[in-house]
Amino acid sequence: MTRLLAALAILVLVLLVTWALWQRTHAAEARAELAEQQLAQAQQREAESKVVIDALWENAMRLESQRRALAQQQATLTRTAANRLATIEELHRENAQLRAWAGSRLPDAVIRMRRRPAVTGADAYHQSVRDPQPLHAPRE
Repeated sequence: MTRLLAALAILVLVLLVTWALWQRTHAAEARAELAEQQLAQAQQREAESKVVIDALWENAMRLESQRRALAQQQATLTRTAANRLATIEELHRENAQLRAWAGSRLPDAVIRMRRRPAVTGADAYHQSVRDPQPLHAPRE
């Protein structure tokens, strides 16, 4: 009987140890599965972040390109305006009749002809001053 109890006790002990090892293995597998899920989620978030970062970078590059183009256009317009102003000043200095004309009031017909819609934006301004050639009076 003691042998039977001892064998039974050993059997129970083996079963308990086996059950404990199974529980530990099951818990380790659950932790490993959770870690894999977290890794997959982190990788997905990283990929989404990369897409957003790439889009922001491309947008920044596009905006910088537009800024450079606008700066170049502004520099061109500034040079054109400065050249025209220098031409006008040179003509004022050279020609007394022109100086007298420039100091007088424009005729009403010319004032009406010069009325036009407001220039809005660099493109519209550039279009309005793009022709650097003055108009000449017709020969009689």
